[in-house]
Amino acid sequence: MAQAWWKSAVVYQIYPKSFYDHNGDGIGDLAGITAKLDYIQSLGVNVIWLCPIFESPMKDNGYDIANYDSVDPVFGSNDDLDILISQASQRGIKILLDLVLNHSSNQHPWFEAALADPNSPYADYYQFIEWDKPTPPNNLRTYFDCPVWTRVPDSNRWYFNSFGPEQPDLNWENPQLRQEIIQMINRWIAKGVAGFRIDAIGNIKKSPEALSPYQFPPDREDGTAFLVPWVVNQPGIHEFLKELASQTFHPANSMTVAEIDVPPQDLANYIGEDGSFSMVFDFSIADLDIAKQPPFSIAPITGERLKPVFLKSQLTTQQVGWGAPYLENHDQPRSLNKFLPKGAISPVTEKMLAMFLLTQRGTPFIYQGQEIGMTNCPMTLNEHHDLHLFKLYLWGQTHGYSHTTMMNYFTQRSRDNARTPFQWNNQHHGGFTTGIPWLKVNPNYREINATTQQQQPDSLFAFYQQLITLRRHSPISDILVEGEFSEISAPEPVIAYRRTLGSRAIDIYCNFSDKPQAIHQHYRQVHLSNIANAHNDNTHNDKQQIILQPYQSIIFEVEKSE
Repeated sequence: MAQAWWKSAVVYQIYPKSFYDHNGDGIGDLAGITAKLDYIQSLGVNVIWLCPIFESPMKDNGYDIANYDSVDPVFGSNDDLDILISQASQRGIKILLDLVLNHSSNQHPWFEAALADPNSPYADYYQFIEWDKPTPPNNLRTYFDCPVWTRVPDSNRWYFNSFGPEQPDLNWENPQLRQEIIQMINRWIAKGVAGFRIDAIGNIKKSPEALSPYQFPPDREDGTAFLVPWVVNQPGIHEFLKELASQTFHPANSMTVAEIDVPPQDLANYIGEDGSFSMVFDFSIADLDIAKQPPFSIAPITGERLKPVFLKSQLTTQQVGWGAPYLENHDQPRSLNKFLPKGAISPVTEKMLAMFLLTQRGTPFIYQGQEIGMTNCPMTLNEHHDLHLFKLYLWGQTHGYSHTTMMNYFTQRSRDNARTPFQWNNQHHGGFTTGIPWLKVNPNYREINATTQQQQPDSLFAFYQQLITLRRHSPISDILVEGEFSEISAPEPVIAYRRTLGSRAIDIYCNFSDKPQAIHQHYRQVHLSNIANAHNDNTHNDKQQIILQPYQSIIFEVEKSE
């Protein structure tokens, strides 16, 4: 386990801008995170992942980096980061940084030099094409619903961007660029950074077609085609990734989690024994509510829909390497609104989702506010802040979608739902800032906040503490961390699975329905249930019918032979 220290980790993801504002300017900062380390430690986690803190014009909330070596002044200084790393280390907590290696900001000195002089060495750090027509060289569409080609003003030069025009893609074919990135990563490792979450890493190798004047089969009525099949996981990407990992992450025993949607047949290259990363995020569960057609529609998640996708994810990953389960992050709406039917949020359902997450195989990721039950936040269009949302709104306007249709979609799916300031207490602005918050604070902070949760022994926060203790410091920790995953037969809305290690096993049941469900279970002991005193007599029983209550979740210890 020393080699793979990250297997026994529980990660807490922080969106620094929204966690805690220490200096009163309305924006969360590194000093604010340091000030709240005791809270994070009390939860029981031992790794913090920081969303981007590098110098940036913040056109995409820091995912447009202008200086990879410097903390953005809005978050503090490099000294503040050193203090955070040191203070966290004293509490047994490691720090992961968020790296954006597919693209930079258009305000990065490399890109500015590339624009100033087409013959500069930095011009080859990006993907440029000469094209003398008024329309883009091809019809590919970015993640942000705009053309992948952006024209340099007053010229016939166009550059490639997978996201927004403010985020030109780097040219990983250039060996000098790759060495610059490797050296930068090693500088952060030397400062005590324990690992990295790597954004959009699957995009670094482009197909020749994507970079050519080529018309792709359109998948929308506007004649555009989505870029993903042409820029993600392309042949040759692993030469780049293996070079990167062998000169940075692997020698340092860093924890790395890659953001890429990987088909099962390619998973071994990413997380297998000789893979480039410790783990990758699997989007299949988080994106289950995205309807393919029509735009601005939602496909509600039910236990019946979730079950096969979840089982496939766990079993497929297990065959190859290690996973990174999550229900929320900075790019997702709140899990309580997403995985539960409207009107079903309650202490019982909140705790069921917590147990579902923290008993899976893989290193679990908890997003700030998830542990206190933060929910989606109602916003007007003007109250939103997300670049992607505004680009999508403009696209929808152009194609005849009504304001109401689009706002109903954003209420459920906007990334800003997860980015609202953390609700610390029931004071003004939820205790997040003494200034004016950069983004709206959810009005429910008076009822939902950390102080209230910490004072209640049966709160969701307390339940997360119990689950994390079970995973990290209990007689079944080794089973929860290292145990093999297998499916258990159960009624359709009940997600049930076994974790087995040697001669010991635990069974986990999560009833994703509002109706009682009958199961047959022999057990030695109940370790935890989200409903007090339900089957919690901690006594050996004969195999018998047990009625799971609506939304009940429970952990049984069983004999492996059963």
